[in-house]
Amino acid sequence: MKKFIFLLMASLFLSGCWDRYDLEERANILGLAIDVIDEEAEGFTIPEITYRDQDTHAGEQKSIYKITAQLAVPGKIKLGPEGGGESTSDETSWVVQTTGFSMKDGMANLQQQLAEKLYLGHLQITIVNEDVAKKGLDDINDFLKREYEVRRTSWMVVSTGKAEDVLRAAPPIETVPALYLSDTLENAMRFGKLPREYLGKFWIDEADVGVDGALPYVRLIEQERILVDGLAYFKDDKMVGTMSPFEIGVYLGMKGENRGGYGLAVSSDDGGMYILESYKRDSDIDIKIEENVPSIKINVKIDSNIAERSNVKNITNNRVEEIEELASNIATKKYNQVIKKWQENESDVLGIGARVRAKFPKYWSEEVKTIDRWYEIYKQLNMEVKVRCEIIRTGMEYR
Repeated sequence: MKKFIFLLMASLFLSGCWDRYDLEERANILGLAIDVIDEEAEGFTIPEITYRDQDTHAGEQKSIYKITAQLAVPGKIKLGPEGGGESTSDETSWVVQTTGFSMKDGMANLQQQLAEKLYLGHLQITIVNEDVAKKGLDDINDFLKREYEVRRTSWMVVSTGKAEDVLRAAPPIETVPALYLSDTLENAMRFGKLPREYLGKFWIDEADVGVDGALPYVRLIEQERILVDGLAYFKDDKMVGTMSPFEIGVYLGMKGENRGGYGLAVSSDDGGMYILESYKRDSDIDIKIEENVPSIKINVKIDSNIAERSNVKNITNNRVEEIEELASNIATKKYNQVIKKWQENESDVLGIGARVRAKFPKYWSEEVKTIDRWYEIYKQLNMEVKVRCEIIRTGMEYR
């Protein structure tokens, strides 16, 4: 009897991977591209897999998603020193397309084309067309959040052209377009060109009351590589504007995020031209309630290096002080212009609302109450930014 009980208990720990799928039995999706199509113009017919038009209101929707998925071909992606070789993106990945009234409907239609089970655990990047982003990402985010396999450290980006074209982009030295796109964004973040705006970070910002998110904004160049053309910023789940690459540096400065990565050109009275590259950023956001209205003052300190100089041989201590003052004035003007643009578009990417709610909960509960009311207040806020630039290294002899 004891032996029987022991075997019965042991069987609970020897069940193995009962729900396993071998690699060859999975359709590993590396990248997704989401566009909006005109069904008649592009000649797509939407399969009726999830539901029929006459049974629901789905047919009344004006937007139809075109979903492009890039799947890894098992055994074709070479890793290590022997990688690369003669393989091309057409050999290492397979691109399939489908349509749907919603993300779930589209993925069900995609599964209908494949023998293997769709797997999103290796998803590296989701590319969303700008038109889709402006209409709202709530449906797309809801689908991705429900798919527990999707990693929160994957990327979501907004494309200025067709998302499917960006997904197919791959230079000759790369074999898998989705991995190339993901590596491009990772390196941009490592070099200080992008904030740490992973998919999971965007979801956190979206869920937090008084914070709006931002996503990398990209465009295709010569059909084979992408340009990180700035950041797309949002109001709730809808894209309302973009930041240029230089304005990304402004955004990072106000958030006090390091490293640097963007330069500032300064011209001195003697005809010299200097490029200052930020080395370290610190910011302090001071919030006060004055006459029942929040007042915001942001102080930014930037430690910089002189990365380049033109039309000048030597630099003096007095010239360094002059350059610091000129750079501080230029940066202060630019920072205030950018924050005014965010206010006009009612996008609280700095999370001022969340700071007010945390620091003055009574004011929020009595005067603000709702996020819509906060946007009205935010648009009229008195926000002032002051930037102080200090040159740490000149990179040349000075007297």
